[in-house]
Amino acid sequence: MTRTRSEYRMSPIPVATPQCSLQTRHPVDTDRDALAALLLDGYRNTIDDEGEDLDDAYVAIDEYFTRIERRYSFVVFEQDIVVAFSFVVVVNETHYIDPVVVASARKQRGLARATVQLCLASLAAAGIAEVGAVITDGNIASERLFAGLGFRRCGEWE
Repeated sequence: MTRTRSEYRMSPIPVATPQCSLQTRHPVDTDRDALAALLLDGYRNTIDDEGEDLDDAYVAIDEYFTRIERRYSFVVFEQDIVVAFSFVVVVNETHYIDPVVVASARKQRGLARATVQLCLASLAAAGIAEVGAVITDGNIASERLFAGLGFRRCGEWE
């Protein structure tokens, strides 16, 4: 099955902080195992699930670790367990929030919104004026999340 993706953009980035209290920090290399497991769990049975296994998740996390802007990316914990994360990457001089991942058992609790808001607040504080996101078409939860935060679809991702 061929999936298509759309690009979303926001400019200017509003300065807002999440309304909930979260235990967060920027990602570090020692998060690798927890992030790989969470990536696999968070995508399982979603439109973005391509049947990946844990080895595939490690490859993805390792690739992200070579590209993410850690100062704008966040990992969320509950009782020392990683439950969500949002990374910021730069593509063609534009900052993108990618991916946004929440543990399957913790979805629908505002964690995705809160982690994206943390990324947005850190980007705005750094004076970055525009941010993007790439969302798989049909990923209703992500489309609603980003639209609700003020992102606008600007076309197919190429």
